Amino acid sequence: MKSDKYTILFLSSWYPTRLFPFSGDFVKRHAKAVSLYSKVICFHVIKDENLTVKEDKLETIDENLHEIIYYFKSKWFSKIIYLVIYFKGLKYILKKFGKPDLIHGNVLYPIGIIVFLFSVIFKIPYVITEHWTGFLNSTYEKFPMLKKTIFNYIAKKAKLILPVTANLKEAMIEAGIKADYKVIPNVVETSIFRYEDINSQGEKIILHISNLRDDHKNISGLLKVISKLSIKRQDFVLNIIHSEENELLKELSDSLNLTGTFVKFCGRKDYNEVAEYMSQSAFLVLFSNYENLPCVIVEALASGLPVLSTDVGGIREHLDNKKGILIEKGDEEALLIKMNYMLDHFQEYDKKMLHDYAVSNFSYEKIGFDFNTIYRDILNV
Repeated sequence: MKSDKYTILFLSSWYPTRLFPFSGDFVKRHAKAVSLYSKVICFHVIKDENLTVKEDKLETIDENLHEIIYYFKSKWFSKIIYLVIYFKGLKYILKKFGKPDLIHGNVLYPIGIIVFLFSVIFKIPYVITEHWTGFLNSTYEKFPMLKKTIFNYIAKKAKLILPVTANLKEAMIEAGIKADYKVIPNVVETSIFRYEDINSQGEKIILHISNLRDDHKNISGLLKVISKLSIKRQDFVLNIIHSEENELLKELSDSLNLTGTFVKFCGRKDYNEVAEYMSQSAFLVLFSNYENLPCVIVEALASGLPVLSTDVGGIREHLDNKKGILIEKGDEEALLIKMNYMLDHFQEYDKKMLHDYAVSNFSYEKIGFDFNTIYRDILNV
């Protein structure tokens, strides 16, 4: 192939839909980055029991990014219907756009099955980007042997596996996935996430963003530390933006007399609203038990925010003492000490340097170029 502009079919285990608008939003951002350099078709199938018809196809076009989402309603044989609709959708894509040059799968399990079948039947090479923390918390290890054998084989047949962190790469290798790897991180829209100077004399805002899944994000531990911090000082508030609800955590906050004074549950926010919250915050805090490289850290850096986080997953690959502070997971005493420190020293971090680092490593232009280079190397052999 002579051109560096290709037609790329994005398939993903997770993708934003009207049912789950934030599911796999990082996959869509990768697709948008690729669309700066190549034509991208994002194709996703999801079950919707609220449909009044058997199927509903929603198609949108945003410059070089074409999005096709099939919603289907089925109470029986859902997996078979799921497979049938994927092939029906691919037939539509082949007719409208022609044969894709490459399939870009996202999150090996379970979409890898579809990616592999499409690849074999239509002789299209594929790569797979991996985001899943299931390789880090032993979920994948607990899969039945047959299932692991199938997905290990699918990964091996990929031209490349593209984990978002080196730590995730090592976890996948340890899980028995033998393949060629290249790390490509998550992406951030640096035109939206920008830095601003904030007033350090008034109430200082600590920001936390997550899905409120406590076994993963350890919000309960964070709230207990906030309670202790509120005894030491009263010049701060923790804003929690959350894509899901967790009444037990809200009850814990109430029982600690934090809600409305030292803790505010802000609910779900869109991309632009998150950027606005970040622009008014002193720093981002994460107390997770395991992670890859959370998009919120990348967004915080682009916003000029230092980050206080547990040293888990691939976070240390991009977070050093010039960009924030790392502590051991579960160490509530260290979290208390470092949050207290950050409230007094957050302005000593160089906002421009943090933003520039994000632009150099996570911008749409950078990540899109890196993906397109990979496609070129595969397709121009």
